[in-house]
Amino acid sequence: MPQTLSPDGEAVLAFTTAHTAALQVLVTCLQSNGALQRGEFQETLRLYMETAKDRQPPAVLAILHDLRQSLLD
Repeated sequence: MPQTLSPDGEAVLAFTTAHTAALQVLVTCLQSNGALQRGEFQETLRLYMETAKDRQPPAVLAILHDLRQSLLD
């Protein structure tokens, strides 16, 4: 049975999805222009998550992890 989201949950999902898509486009453009090497942003994000794991709440790290995974796919 699919879960139904509250209106607030739908808004958060839409915002997150749009943000992820925009970041994917930006990373692709930067790679196409040679400003970023393939995988460079994702690796830097991984390094940030490692160094920030004691300073950031688990929810923030989970969002960053999901974002990184979407950029790797």
